[in-house]
Amino acid sequence: MSELRFPTNARKAADAADTILLLASAAGYADGWPANCLAKELEAAAKVLCKGLKPGPLGALAETRVGTKRLVVAALPDKVSRHNSPTRNEAVLSCTKRAKLTGESFALVCLDAPAHGEAVAVALGRALPNFSRKTEASKPVRLSIAACDSRGRPVAFDARTQCVVEASRWAAEQVDTPTADLHTDTFVARTKQLLKGLKGVKLQEIVGPALLKHGCGGIHAVGRTAVTAPRLLILSSGPKRAGGKARRTVVLVGKGVVYDTGGLSLKPTAGMCTMKGDMGGAAAVVAAFKVLVASGFKGRLFALAALAENAIGPDSYRNDDIITLHSGHTIEINNTDAEGRLLLGDAVSYAARKLEADVIIDVATLTGAQLVATGHRHAAIVSNRQGLEELAVQCGRSTGDLVHPLPFAPEFYQAEFASAVADMRNSVKDRANAQSSCAAQFVWAQIDDMNPHWLHVDIAGPAFRDERGTGFGVGLLASVAEELGGADLSN
Repeated sequence: MSELRFPTNARKAADAADTILLLASAAGYADGWPANCLAKELEAAAKVLCKGLKPGPLGALAETRVGTKRLVVAALPDKVSRHNSPTRNEAVLSCTKRAKLTGESFALVCLDAPAHGEAVAVALGRALPNFSRKTEASKPVRLSIAACDSRGRPVAFDARTQCVVEASRWAAEQVDTPTADLHTDTFVARTKQLLKGLKGVKLQEIVGPALLKHGCGGIHAVGRTAVTAPRLLILSSGPKRAGGKARRTVVLVGKGVVYDTGGLSLKPTAGMCTMKGDMGGAAAVVAAFKVLVASGFKGRLFALAALAENAIGPDSYRNDDIITLHSGHTIEINNTDAEGRLLLGDAVSYAARKLEADVIIDVATLTGAQLVATGHRHAAIVSNRQGLEELAVQCGRSTGDLVHPLPFAPEFYQAEFASAVADMRNSVKDRANAQSSCAAQFVWAQIDDMNPHWLHVDIAGPAFRDERGTGFGVGLLASVAEELGGADLSN
């Protein structure tokens, strides 16, 4: 367990720390940073350490001891490419991990702009995950974080930034928790604890056989044979449409497969390990909901977490079965390991038809093909609106939760799901034909007749890196939702 703090007195926090980590661009050190930030002996040692330190693509480290303190200097790249975040959050994350912080630690960051504070703080928190079941004795890391500009003037982390950091760490912890400790009901219990004290929040569950009564045949089929029942968790906040003045009804939808065996299309051992993290989308939308409500979001807001274990049992859904989703579409199953889209299909349809969503953002660890398309650091996005796509890219760069667009072309991809006996199949015929876009197309097909503003975010790579959950997407979702009020999404 690690602890993050945001002290108001940086000098006092530095004095109390055993390890001090300085993070700034190489140019920042060359200009004299961290002058006026620390005790003179620490500033002098930092000046010596940073000389000749070449940052490379993800930063470089040098360290020394100053009295009883360990001083680590991290030189960050001066420039980043256009598809990277100007916050340099990935370099901050890499350097912080390599610094191997222990005990009482203090990180001081030189920010090019105050707006970079959130992404940097999340990166620092991401480097110190909460979950651990290691038995060896080790001191918990207590990291105090402070920031200043290139002239040494303090830059405060406001309450919203601190909320994003803690919510992201919560989401990462859920991804790291094994399913024996975090099943569908436990996820709901932890959600209640996370949202405790927030005013105006309502929580509803549709559980087990009741899913069929509400038309959610996909969630029910995937999870019906597990010991713990599948469910659709519905969080809401804000005025009702009839009596309120909500600018838009925004619905965040998350895939919450708490464990994915692959079902009867059983995964091999190597593919099944880490599938405790297949609920990263659900964790992200719940955490983002917390940030938005705590920050005073004015619109009508929902978060839907479609929760199930894709287990095997006597009543498992099978290849060749035909199920009916909330949209009314009949689906011939041809791959029980393409289960996430069945959950999302039900949930986005519920959002569009039942909740009358204006904007739907679904988030899921959906396809291994996402990693092939956009890698470990960029989530893949698909949208039916150019304005929403552009907004997501912009928010990704500002929050550090990077995204990159994939094609939205239903006329090219819908044929992949053709079935002779049902409206469509759940998995593609040609796995070489833009798999991630096709998976998104399956979800879109459940709401295309409603035509809401829709954004799909595939976080298969970014949600779980180096064997750890990251909490990816919390800052991105909160930022996109907050920017929707002033965004032109008509195109």
